[in-house]
Amino acid sequence: MPNVYHVLSETEPFSLEFGGALSRWAANALRDDDESIIVCPSADDSYGFPKNRVVTLAGEEKYLEFSKIFKSRLFIDLRLTFLRRIFMRFVERLGKEDIVYIHNRPDFGIAMSSVCRKSGNKVALHMHNSHLLSVPPPYRRRLNVQALAFCSDFLRSESRPLFPNVPLAEVIPNGADEHCFFPSANGSLNGTHKPVILFVGRLVPDKGVHILIEAMRKLEQKGVRASARIIGSVDFGYRSPSNYLSKLKQNKPSNVEFGDYVTGEALAHEYRSATIFCAPSVWDEPFGMVNVEAMATKLPVVATNVGGIPEIFKDGGGILVDSGSSDQLADALEVLINNPAKRKELGDAGYNAFQRRYRWSEIHRRYRRLIDSLYRAA
Repeated sequence: MPNVYHVLSETEPFSLEFGGALSRWAANALRDDDESIIVCPSADDSYGFPKNRVVTLAGEEKYLEFSKIFKSRLFIDLRLTFLRRIFMRFVERLGKEDIVYIHNRPDFGIAMSSVCRKSGNKVALHMHNSHLLSVPPPYRRRLNVQALAFCSDFLRSESRPLFPNVPLAEVIPNGADEHCFFPSANGSLNGTHKPVILFVGRLVPDKGVHILIEAMRKLEQKGVRASARIIGSVDFGYRSPSNYLSKLKQNKPSNVEFGDYVTGEALAHEYRSATIFCAPSVWDEPFGMVNVEAMATKLPVVATNVGGIPEIFKDGGGILVDSGSSDQLADALEVLINNPAKRKELGDAGYNAFQRRYRWSEIHRRYRRLIDSLYRAA
């Protein structure tokens, strides 16, 4: 039976604690798909995958160091040569009908499509952000893949026109594990406790934590009874400091607290202990998996109207505000803080949308449809 080899980026260990969105997508969407094999720079057993379904490609870690040194666009060809050498050895293990499914690395796609021309294996490229836009025009023609996948319509609409010759282009979103992320049995939406506003994510400027802190300062000045809890770290799994994070902690008002970086069941408990979820991104967030995790736990969401986020809430579940506006964010949070019925209405709508569109079983179904199309094309 043919296999599909999912190649994660050189910065992405296959790990619940140290991996990011790519690892979480692969672990959840492919868990019960025995044809799928994970290819990554390093891995641990935190996702519980059998050892024969995880391949560590040592060359990826070498490429990470190499690309740091030769990061200028002037060295694109040099980096591609390095990648082709890495992948040439990898392709030797492929069966005739095996598919290479690359996550979020156009340079991997260019190198792998070049190597796979001789072997006849098909290549798919799944984009989780806007990296395709940064591929210089002369190199776009060298991205000879047979399928593109995008985590949102927003991402597909901005990148698809640059690659008209790729025959397949599908949207396969992210999701949340309903066995881990589920509503609280006693319900935190009943308004009997002081409302808790939760943020989960990387603590970097793009995620807009500073906007949430400023909004909380405004609410405190108005005497609004609520607190914010911020969960995350600068990088996935790494509790390293940064100037940005230090300033956030130094300047926060008394109604904001920072919690430890957590994953899995501990993270799901944070959602179930909160009243409102807030995603104040100030960049064109391609999707925002945390929004779906909030929906899965029946939390109402206040998020910014950027990137692919509006698609998530097209059937309700959240209030969208302008990016970078602490005033709008504070106003939207205050509406939900003071209105338990509105919180329940949004939480129910978001949960229903999650059930229809963002369970991992539905994500896997859409993924298999793309893979089956590639097999038929062969």
